[in-house]
Amino acid sequence: MYTNNIVQLAVKNMYSKIVMNDVRRLLGRRIKELRKAQGISQQELAELANIDQRNLSHIECGDTFPSRALLDIAKALNIDLKDLFDFEHLDVNPSTMSEYIKTNIDYLPENDLIAVYRMVKSLR
Repeated sequence: MYTNNIVQLAVKNMYSKIVMNDVRRLLGRRIKELRKAQGISQQELAELANIDQRNLSHIECGDTFPSRALLDIAKALNIDLKDLFDFEHLDVNPSTMSEYIKTNIDYLPENDLIAVYRMVKSLR
């Protein structure tokens, strides 16, 4: 629980520091997860979002970032745009979370570091 709370705060404050390749990969996995959960084929989602199926395939594989298609994909899946970026659960385990925090804690601005410190202190 302690680690999960720290990671949630760190992830929310540090999205901009995540490597773009990781964002593309996780976003692609999230879109694929949502599509499959709704029982929609790749071709069907591509048609609903008005994008080429090959483009959607590249997006789901993490090869390209769908900046122009994001709103269309979210609309086709009947979800809010922010839900496409809810991919913390896709690639995080306790070891990964701990290592991420250790690696990135020194890069936080002072006010974020204070917030993390207060949060951790309140959990102990």
